[in-house]
Amino acid sequence: MMESEKSISRIEDIKSIDIKKIPITTNVFTWNYVGVILFLLLHILSFMMPSVMILTFYSFAMDSNFFHWRILVIGVDILVWWGSYLLISLLFGKFILIILKLLHRPREGLFKVNTHDRDYYFFCLRVTVKKYIFWIWNNFCFPWVNNFAFKMCDMRADFKSTMFDGWSDVEFIDFGNNIMIGQAAQVFSSIIIRIDNIDYLLIKKVIIGDHVVLGANCIVTPGTIVCKGTTLGVWTVTHINQILDPYWIYIGNPARKYQPVQKAIEDSKKQAVRRVVDTGERTQFDVHQFIRKKKVNKSN
Repeated sequence: MMESEKSISRIEDIKSIDIKKIPITTNVFTWNYVGVILFLLLHILSFMMPSVMILTFYSFAMDSNFFHWRILVIGVDILVWWGSYLLISLLFGKFILIILKLLHRPREGLFKVNTHDRDYYFFCLRVTVKKYIFWIWNNFCFPWVNNFAFKMCDMRADFKSTMFDGWSDVEFIDFGNNIMIGQAAQVFSSIIIRIDNIDYLLIKKVIIGDHVVLGANCIVTPGTIVCKGTTLGVWTVTHINQILDPYWIYIGNPARKYQPVQKAIEDSKKQAVRRVVDTGERTQFDVHQFIRKKKVNKSN
């Protein structure tokens, strides 16, 4: 039996492991010579098209008869050069990812952190290419392009979700519709864990349902399934392979049920109450909220 096959057979062992009792790191990939070459090659190829455009139109742009017009539309030129750089980086990156996928099919499992393990080795190559793509696309002026990069890199995502402020792994994740990832929230489909003094790479698909809210600084671990309408509170951490029920609010480390989402909605509509610190007395007070008023028919 091959070493990678022995490793993947231990994926069932992870169910009985308490994540709080083992050392964990999120530094799941290492640079290798092939990865560095691919990274540099993507840089060169991505810069090639904008460079050709600039050199081709330089003499025309600097012509004295048209120079003032070029100054007025310089923003358009920059956007075109920048956009072409992004598209070329995604095109060549996607091409390399297809080749890597043909050479070795990505799969979930528990693999030794060793470059001789083909699953770990090709995982590092895929992450190297995808990190290059996302590092570039994250800095574009329109945040929705990040969602487009997710879709092109074989990850389910829609254009209405807010995922710009958080951090996400770059494969084996399905994002639902209309989700929101809070500031510094993290979604991991892969981590390194140590078992019997041996480091293993755990890869397990994460599924985020529709209308899910991930609070600031929360952590979603590999194998987690967050069902529709669920909310994770601030600093919440899920278990590996944990399934979160729909329309519930989860808090804590590890994540546990706090209250149904519907109850929180109903509580928000109740009369606001504040407590006097000195006496402990609770008193009601008015909170000015936006209230939709009925339209008045002026014709009467």
